[in-house]
Amino acid sequence: MTPTREILWNINALGPILLYSLMAIPFVFLAFGLARRVRMWRQGQPEDRFDRLGSRIWHAVVMSILHGRIVRRRNLAGGLMHLAIFVGFVTLFIGTVIVMIEADITVPLFGVSFYRGDFFLGYKLAMNLAGVLLILGALAALYRRTVRRPATLDTAGDDIVILAFLIVLSVQGFALQALRMAVTEDPWGRWSFVSYPMAVALSGLPEGWLRGIHLANWYVHFLTNFVFLSYVAYSKMIHPFTSFANVVFRRHQPRGALEPIENLEEAKVLGVGKLEDFTWAQLLNVDACMHCGRCLEYCPTFTTGKPLRPRDLVLELAGYMADRGGIFSGELGQGENSARYRWGAGPDRELIPEVVTPAELWDCTTCGACMEQCPVYIEHVPLIVGMRRNLVLERGEFPEEVTAVFTNLERLGSPYQFPPNQRAAWTKKLDQPVPEMAEVAARGEEVEVLFWVGCLGSFDARNQRTTVALARILQAAGIRFAILGKEECCTGDPARRIGNEYLAQMMAQQAVETLNTYNVKKVVTACPHCFNAIKNEFPQIGGNYEVIHHSQLIHQLLAEGRIQLDPDSALARGKVTYHDPCYLGRYNGEYDAPRAALAALPGLELREMRRNRHASFCCGGGGGRLFMEETRGTRINQARVREAMDTGAELLAAACPFCMTMFEDGIHGVGAEESFTVLDLAEIVAGSMIAPTSPAGGDARPEAATPDRQE
Repeated sequence: MTPTREILWNINALGPILLYSLMAIPFVFLAFGLARRVRMWRQGQPEDRFDRLGSRIWHAVVMSILHGRIVRRRNLAGGLMHLAIFVGFVTLFIGTVIVMIEADITVPLFGVSFYRGDFFLGYKLAMNLAGVLLILGALAALYRRTVRRPATLDTAGDDIVILAFLIVLSVQGFALQALRMAVTEDPWGRWSFVSYPMAVALSGLPEGWLRGIHLANWYVHFLTNFVFLSYVAYSKMIHPFTSFANVVFRRHQPRGALEPIENLEEAKVLGVGKLEDFTWAQLLNVDACMHCGRCLEYCPTFTTGKPLRPRDLVLELAGYMADRGGIFSGELGQGENSARYRWGAGPDRELIPEVVTPAELWDCTTCGACMEQCPVYIEHVPLIVGMRRNLVLERGEFPEEVTAVFTNLERLGSPYQFPPNQRAAWTKKLDQPVPEMAEVAARGEEVEVLFWVGCLGSFDARNQRTTVALARILQAAGIRFAILGKEECCTGDPARRIGNEYLAQMMAQQAVETLNTYNVKKVVTACPHCFNAIKNEFPQIGGNYEVIHHSQLIHQLLAEGRIQLDPDSALARGKVTYHDPCYLGRYNGEYDAPRAALAALPGLELREMRRNRHASFCCGGGGGRLFMEETRGTRINQARVREAMDTGAELLAAACPFCMTMFEDGIHGVGAEESFTVLDLAEIVAGSMIAPTSPAGGDARPEAATPDRQE
């Protein structure tokens, strides 16, 4: 006897008629709901996201459908839970389609049956396994939402309804199998390893009862399916469609590059002041949110109790868009989180401040932790910066502290009140002179690399020590380099992230013109913010250079043996922890070079902080926050300093002048000046460096080679 079963067993003639005549209803609901969402996205400004469509779709398949970005080591339990629900649901759906193809296409039209033999037995195993996965995944999700309730997870009635639907549908399916097998005594029933024990338990009931219950359950099951499918487009369950689309249409530009306002002088709209000012892709962005809360896990503002919660900001925008489109989007009843989609919040509200508050916008450090963690590539930072631009350029509303920053940038070319002719003052601390590009060009010479010092490295006394240390390393390695001196200006990074795009473009254009005048090919800088701007944003205006961060260059010089380290130096011993700067790590993917440079000192014991590499915790200085007072919640820099101290390290190694400034202040804020200190990587290496042999034959360590850790 060939293994198979009768399709639509015990179902009267009315069943198939109702099934197929009503099947269109849920798909019409789904199509209508999706169409209304697409119409909402099209309110946004045009943007080309259709290039390389094949690779876009393949990437979305890998990262979304195959869960490449959902099942991650740091979110393993939640990722596997979601994978179980997804695989279970999709497999059961495919199984239903297979039965329909057998019953309605291959057998009646071609007289061919494939639903038998080994295929049938494998099918039964797969369907039972899929049902188990779906039930276990849904139960785990319910437990997580109702019992564990992590701080990053928000639960509304919609979540419970969806999970209940999934469990009920699975149980109904197993019950249908069990009732049929209890009557037919299916010889292959054991292959249905979940339903078979249920069938054995039911086998003692009268056949009439079993058939009646089976028929009623069949009608209830397909009606439940139809109700669920109809609900999909009007609930959080829409996210498989919107999230997949968002991954397909993600930005292909470098993560660290913000899009400029094109033709700024003629632009009619400056920044985002209303919903229609976002691009269509950004409106899709906010509609793709899965509400998972992963963006909150390493968010410095959420962790330190500030108003900005990246997920809630996205949901505020999405709920507002849903209000504008007259769409109910996923909450049954009033939940605790007022940001969750809902009816009736008011489509006539003003985007800022009634939907998104200025406090949320100004709290952002643009660290990118939210974007790094988001499984569907939502880009929170460009959304926030777009609204900041509107506040700054259209309304003239911004924190009072940055007024001086804007004035100094416009008048002096840096955020600080120092004249440009003092940019090279730090060179007087060196034994060897540092040439400026104007002098080099006048002599008709060339240099290997331009040292872009940056504003903090030029003017801030603490960060000048890093600048001097890096210059000594370059000199010791025999690298021909020069600086711009008074011709250097800010890259525009602080102004752009604060929202003053006009000033940012002016600064960047000036910098690019200067670099191109000297035909600069290679740039080294100790500032990740300058590094990111020159590498990722200067190409937007014709500035194309090879850009290297000082940690990368130091690692290269050590690996090539061009500088030698003394393992017995004071700085080459003890416990050290390293902080990953956001604009070097998350935005530009450099995690290994600084660690490799530290590892070159065998006496140093590297102790990683709990949050490191792509999960690093921000120092609090990005996004212009270095220049703003932190008045809400716990201070971010102090939270990070405490985390560094918890490793048992005595020294915090930095690789960014913004981080250096924030940590110096943080160490003072927690009262740890006597037991804990922060040094830049260049200071550690220069302080442990064996100086080249002098012409007189003696070895001499450079003056700044032994900085005091407690200084």
